Amino acid sequence: MSTGPKDPFETALADLLIPLAKAMVARGVTIGTATEALKKALVTAAEDTSDPSPNDSKVSALTGLHRKDVKRLRSEDDDAPERRSCSAASLVVGYWSTAPQYLNKDNQPKDLLRKGSESDPGFDDLVRQARIDMAPGTVLKTLLDQKLVAKLKDGSLRLLGDAFVPTAGSAEQVAAYRATLSAHLAAATHNLIAGQETQRHFDRAVRYSHLSAASVEELRALSADKAQQLLQDINSRARHLQDKDQDSNQNGRFVAGAYILPTIPKDKEG
Repeated sequence: MSTGPKDPFETALADLLIPLAKAMVARGVTIGTATEALKKALVTAAEDTSDPSPNDSKVSALTGLHRKDVKRLRSEDDDAPERRSCSAASLVVGYWSTAPQYLNKDNQPKDLLRKGSESDPGFDDLVRQARIDMAPGTVLKTLLDQKLVAKLKDGSLRLLGDAFVPTAGSAEQVAAYRATLSAHLAAATHNLIAGQETQRHFDRAVRYSHLSAASVEELRALSADKAQQLLQDINSRARHLQDKDQDSNQNGRFVAGAYILPTIPKDKEG
């Protein structure tokens, strides 16, 4: 038995898993399903962090999984249609709310017909210009189902918000939860395991305690306003750069996000 100091990451692991565990309990996910997901994640991590194309035996040695499990997990496909539709819907909303050709003279999103013309592009044109690899009808159905787009009496489509916020409990919300948290955790993990000479990702947070409920609410509102404006500015610039790069066959990806966690103890809520 090792007598050396315990890795602090082992101590931190339980706290890191508690929010996921809460989501699991709320969604009825049992230990069997969670174990299978963890096995799959370990296999993926071993593939990503070792030599190119490691064989099953090496993956087994790195993860502690049985070779039969490794072989089975590596042969399974990851089919995530909800994640694709969620990402596509978010990109379309971002493009619709920032691209000049889709804004009116007041800089508000135009109402769009499905099929546009040379002088007045439509929704299908929007999906193509946003570089979405999905059928326009599929993207539209997601936006209509999430009540982010309304179909007007004349058949045109109206954008009802400037951000894709899925309905609570929906498959799209799970996909957004997955995409947002996995990106943030990937950035934080990179910073945790990166070498001394490796550039770190920006990952900062402001933390304060001993605040009144009123103070917490003031900070929440201020943070929400500032974060929303920042994300809108980044979205507008990113859309412009994507348009500029679209003919150069580039495949770089970029994610920026923000989170706010106001906490009021139950005995202080009033």
